[in-house]
Amino acid sequence: MEDEFLIAMELDITLTSAGYQVLGPAANVSAALGLLRTERPDAAVLDVNLAGEWVTPVAAVLRTMIVPFILTSAYGAADLNTEPVLRDAVNVGKPSRSELLLKELRDVLRSMEPERR
Repeated sequence: MEDEFLIAMELDITLTSAGYQVLGPAANVSAALGLLRTERPDAAVLDVNLAGEWVTPVAAVLRTMIVPFILTSAYGAADLNTEPVLRDAVNVGKPSRSELLLKELRDVLRSMEPERR
């Protein structure tokens, strides 16, 4: 979920090149929730602020669906800790390094393997 077109394209290329199938991008909370009504991703990469709206409703739905997610946000821990649904999420920062993004994505997917069996 990313509202900045160039960053969304960069994320798409990074993830696709690493072998992931990308759903989206979704540029706003409404579009993201719409995607989640029809698709269940294995994991999600979320920008915290989508077109001026915090991504917390999307994160809440992902938690309900038991879908792990990581954040790509310039917001610091102090800002993110005010939102309980985002509090424990890994934030790779923004801009994020591709290697770190892919490592953290692999880690959250691996952490969910026992729950998916």
